[in-house]
Amino acid sequence: MKSIYSKFAGTALLVMSLPVFALLAGEAEDGGPLHDHFCLGCHVNMFGGDGSTIYLRTERRVNSIEGLMGQVAFCNDQTKAGLNQHEIDDIVAYLNESYYQFETD
Repeated sequence: MKSIYSKFAGTALLVMSLPVFALLAGEAEDGGPLHDHFCLGCHVNMFGGDGSTIYLRTERRVNSIEGLMGQVAFCNDQTKAGLNQHEIDDIVAYLNESYYQFETD
């Protein structure tokens, strides 16, 4: 069990040390349709309207590109959407381009 935690900690340190642009590997144009298919329904149910309020609210949870990456991965796990890492990266790129505009270089 201890080795699992060590591997996780090592991976986390490696990821945190990479430049952000290296982490933002997805394609926004591919992420839009994925977002609409896998994310939008839940966000509309939670916030009404077109669901974008979740990204635009002042008390939003996501305040960095790393936070956005973690939130999309968390939602994927919680909803059991079954997205692979490439699809998650695409959704992150789409959300960053469309709503967040975090610096990536």
